[in-house]
Amino acid sequence: MSNQSGIFADQSLLDVFVSSPAPDTGSQFRIITAKIPAEANKVELAKEYDTIDQLKADLDDAQPLYIFVKDYQQDPDCFHFVSYVPDNSPVRSKMLYASTKNTILRQVGSHKIGKQALLTEAGELSEFINIAGQTPQPTDSILTESEKIEKEINDQQRRMRTVAPNLRGHELVSQNNATPGQLSFNVTIEEPSLSTVLAQNNVISFRIENEEVKIVDRSRISSPEQLSLITEHPSYTVFQNGQLNYFIYTCPSGSKVKERMIYASNRRGFIQHLENEENLQFAKVIEIGEPEELEISLISKSTPEEIETEESTEQQNDTRRFNKPKGPGGRRRRA
Repeated sequence: MSNQSGIFADQSLLDVFVSSPAPDTGSQFRIITAKIPAEANKVELAKEYDTIDQLKADLDDAQPLYIFVKDYQQDPDCFHFVSYVPDNSPVRSKMLYASTKNTILRQVGSHKIGKQALLTEAGELSEFINIAGQTPQPTDSILTESEKIEKEINDQQRRMRTVAPNLRGHELVSQNNATPGQLSFNVTIEEPSLSTVLAQNNVISFRIENEEVKIVDRSRISSPEQLSLITEHPSYTVFQNGQLNYFIYTCPSGSKVKERMIYASNRRGFIQHLENEENLQFAKVIEIGEPEELEISLISKSTPEEIETEESTEQQNDTRRFNKPKGPGGRRRRA
């Protein structure tokens, strides 16, 4: 189960992805933006662009947006995806876009999506596109800063693929194709298993550091209101509330683009590792920007029965919302 908003893509938006020819202008890019209008229950096509500069000129510092970028020179077979959520956005909008993102990506088609990132500033777009592109360079001396970051990530992956067979095996998502693949970063848990850690602690925070996914904090709390998330950098947090486990991915606004890409592309693989290798099942997977955006109600349930009751209530509410009530029947006038 995952954190979903019940909002889906409008068909006119999905139709745009059915065929995506190169722009008539001869531009290197095709850029598609989508938004969730106020009081709407669907994601709609916002606008299309041919250049990054055109897009950046239109971005609002308080309006979230989904951005799909196809680079015909570097990655003609996929769209890179940006969830653009400015710091000034209303908290409700931040939560709505975060909880709807996975649904939209599934509808568009995960096979069409390349790199992903959560960005908060328009100025970060160019750096993300540069990093997402796969442009080989002959020497380090002529690499741009973003290209050096990409090279560093790829070098880390190659080193880990070489030594991975000798390590305590853990598979994560490959940075290159965003699908489950050979280990990019080793998972380090000093105890025999994560269950051993959870026996003493019900909050465990992970960080990707020095080519490892490792535990950086652990604690035991008595209620969800006491949960404290890392604010300095992206992190993965496992919270055990009674019989239920919750996975929380946070990506604070001050995080570097490189960190955002690494955590976003490895999130799915790390969850699969926890499910397959550590036998953890998650009641909800929650993605947020700032830690304070976490709604306590999302992690307040502690038994499967409570979750089932919640889902049943949501389904009933959806049925009432979409079943338009019939007006009262009027009496026929007599002639």
